Formats: sequence, structure tokens, C-alpha cells
Amino acid sequence: MSKIIKVVKLSTPEETRVSLRNIVNQLEVNNYAVTSDMNAVRLFSRFVPKNYKDNTIIFSRPANKIRGVSIITVKPDFVIEKCGEYSFKIKAK
Repeated sequence: MSKIIKVVKLSTPEETRVSLRNIVNQLEVNNYAVTSDMNAVRLFSRFVPKNYKDNTIIFSRPANKIRGVSIITVKPDFVIEKCGEYSFKIKAK
């Protein structure tokens, strides 16, 4: 799993870029990210390849259904290594 995943486009608004940067930073440090920016979650999800979504990265909402909050989790067997502000690699531990 050495593919670099870049989760931003040139036309992405600045607010969404900040949220995407925060998501990547949280994933690198904690192996999970919590955000309320649904546009950033959709964009992040769109750029993550399907095989990673099925086996490595989990997109979920809290059990108590807090409005507007999403949780992105990386399975414990894997870690995120940042390769730039908006790009990263997924590596096995």
C-alpha cells in the first residue's frame, strides 16, 4: 500500500481545504478524525480508492446521531504517513 492519496482539487474552497488538512493531521496523529464539515468528508471519501474504503478506512456517524458530525477511522493495523498538506500514504504497522 504505497500509493499516495491526494484529497484536494485545485478548485476546492479554502474552508474545505482547511478541514481536509485537519482531517489528514488528525488521522496521522490519532488514527481517527472527527469533523463537522460534510463537504470535506464527501471530498475525502471521493478521493480515497475503493479498496482502502473497504479494508482500511472506515467512514461513520456517531451512534447517538449527533447532527453534522462524521468520524473517519483508520483500522488499528494501519498508519497514515503524511506526504504533503493534503496527501498521505497508508502503511501497515
